[in-house]
Amino acid sequence: MHFIIAILGVIAAAAFWLYRIKLGAVAGREVYDEVKGAVRKGQWSRKADARLIETLSDPREAAAILMVQIASYDGEVTFGQKARIENLMLTNFQCEADEAQGLYSFGRMAVGQINDAANSLRHILKPIQEKLDSSEKADLVQMLDTVAEVEGEPNDRQRHLIAAVRRALLSVD
Repeated sequence: MHFIIAILGVIAAAAFWLYRIKLGAVAGREVYDEVKGAVRKGQWSRKADARLIETLSDPREAAAILMVQIASYDGEVTFGQKARIENLMLTNFQCEADEAQGLYSFGRMAVGQINDAANSLRHILKPIQEKLDSSEKADLVQMLDTVAEVEGEPNDRQRHLIAAVRRALLSVD
């Protein structure tokens, strides 16, 4: 009888330690997942914290930022300015209406982050300079002129930004 009790004691001790090892493995996995999640969160937050203009790669997005900035120099962007910007996008970018609205929204969001596109022109113009030919660059400058004239004569800030874009894009070629 004492032999059976000893065997049951050994089995109980082994079961206890196997259970403790399993709990340790589960806790270790949870710690690993927490650390992995923290690393992912850190990478995502750095990417999300980067200003939109620093991650630009599409010249259409850059053009949208410039057009929205030109329109916002008059104050709030009016319905007429918004409609004209989206129409220019439809015509010149050969995109669908929902894509033009998305580009306009992207431009509004980016302008909200940078306050004044003239201060970040180098970042904004980078994808345009890399991917557009000289005639497309000239078309962009014409689009900016068109947006500036929607509510009447362009003001000084609009003329200044258009001139800076013109110098940067058209004098390089």
